[in-house]
Amino acid sequence: MSTLVDIPMPSRFRIGELFQNNNFMVPLYQRNYAWQNSEIVDFWEDLLDLVEDKRNSHFFGQIVTYKNESGSQEIIDGQQRLTTSTIFMAAIRDIAQKMYDDNFKGSQDESNLELGDSLRDIKREVNKTIRGMNGEESSLMVQQNSKNQEQNVQTFFFALTHSDIKVRDEKTNSEPKKNMQHAYKDITQWINSYLKQYKQLNERIAKLQLIFESFFSNFYIVMISAPSRKDAFTIFETLNSRGKDLMASDIIKNHLMSLMGEDIQEGNEKWNKLTEKLDNNSNRITRFIRTYWASKKRIVPESKLYREVSAEVNNLNEAQVFLDDLDKLVDLYTVLESPTSPKANYDFFANKQVTQGIDILNRLNVKLYYPIVMAMYYNNYSQDGMLKVITKITSVFIRHRTIINDGTNKLETGFSDIARKIWNLELKNIEDINLELNKKLLPSSEATKASFTVLKKSGGQRGAKKWTLVYLLSELYGTEYGDFEDGYYSSVFNDDDYRLVQISLDPEIGDHREFVGNWVLIEKSLSKNEFKNEAELADKLTRSKLSGNKKLAQVLNSGKWSKENIIKRQNSFADDATVIW
Repeated sequence: MSTLVDIPMPSRFRIGELFQNNNFMVPLYQRNYAWQNSEIVDFWEDLLDLVEDKRNSHFFGQIVTYKNESGSQEIIDGQQRLTTSTIFMAAIRDIAQKMYDDNFKGSQDESNLELGDSLRDIKREVNKTIRGMNGEESSLMVQQNSKNQEQNVQTFFFALTHSDIKVRDEKTNSEPKKNMQHAYKDITQWINSYLKQYKQLNERIAKLQLIFESFFSNFYIVMISAPSRKDAFTIFETLNSRGKDLMASDIIKNHLMSLMGEDIQEGNEKWNKLTEKLDNNSNRITRFIRTYWASKKRIVPESKLYREVSAEVNNLNEAQVFLDDLDKLVDLYTVLESPTSPKANYDFFANKQVTQGIDILNRLNVKLYYPIVMAMYYNNYSQDGMLKVITKITSVFIRHRTIINDGTNKLETGFSDIARKIWNLELKNIEDINLELNKKLLPSSEATKASFTVLKKSGGQRGAKKWTLVYLLSELYGTEYGDFEDGYYSSVFNDDDYRLVQISLDPEIGDHREFVGNWVLIEKSLSKNEFKNEAELADKLTRSKLSGNKKLAQVLNSGKWSKENIIKRQNSFADDATVIW
């Protein structure tokens, strides 16, 4: 019988009360500060509604915490709101201090004392709220126990929110630091721009007080302080699993950490190590986890990924296995995403034909096959074996998607099903895997040939459209004319020495202009510009190293290129297609 979560009664706080009555801490396993301009704009516009009396209060959302052993509220959900709140209060305090220094510092005019006192009151109230001076603990710690002080986000955050001017423009590659800088500068600019509407100093001070009081007293947050970290994680997941603010990877991370118990530090370090290889990009991490799940279990939509993972990974051992699997596969995944760059990716496979096969698929924008390669790598298949399967996968994709133009759903599901069988050792060798690919996913030769006879491709100067047609012609030239005996990858793909040219653009040939039979692959050194006519093209084709181009030049020199020529060439290619793929 499952244990019910003891959900505590939520407490409603004004922002001022919330910070004055609690010490908050963002644990290391949480994602970093990520709010950017759009979220800060929403924050400011909500505050303006109060300042301009369009509403009298604003619900700023919920936070979920767990009161840890040191007495601090460990933030499980809500750090973006609390961090932004602290930055806002620091910005308004610094504006109040500058106004005081510019207008009242050293003044003996008693008529100014009351106005000056209003500015000092803002500064005093903010400092009392965010705390942290004279040995006092800050009301919000955004990162604890970082060993690298140069990268310590808490040190930077403390400086930014305690009037250290130099950090506002400090050059940094740290995304959370950049986001904090932008938030501080944007808020400061918006407040100052708003105050400039008022000519008199007393009006500007009154409006600054109103902005501060509207936020401090009329922004509300509901806090749920759970009795245990595990309960806090469960509440967080329930509140966020169907929301749009967090990626599936963010919620999955919290779920894993909730299972780690005393091993949470080790689990967090393992997570950070592997996600750094994905640039800590939540989208990439989510895609990686989804691919892993498709390899080991089944393909699921991203919207259901967290639910699937949390349903099957629900104890410490399963969480550790999950992290260990990801750790083993993350380097491979980065290679699948980018096979030739950086150099470490290019050197990942000793068999360069594997790298080349993956690179060609990558240029064709093919990703559905990743689970199969993951499953093979996980089970330590040889690189020669992986190459044979990648070659078969390419045939499946070219027949199914490129030639016949069927949808991707069947391939995505089919590749995942085969990957799961590889993972679970139901398919025991390369022959079994390729037989399964043939049986389940490879379209018939008859359907492939029939579709190829009318296959059109628009080409292009870059991207998948270009590389798809380049790949088709490279393979067809090799089979039909005996070109590229030493392989085409180096010159055609790696060095990009060839370009696509349409033989004829004559309106008389109509839609046949985009038939594969109307395209040639020719050296860039021979074709820097478009050809004026077929005679000029024939002259360049004669000089080509490719036998297929020389034979085509003879056809062009013997008469006008026609629709019948295109159909004849295309039909010949269609015979080759079932041999190649």
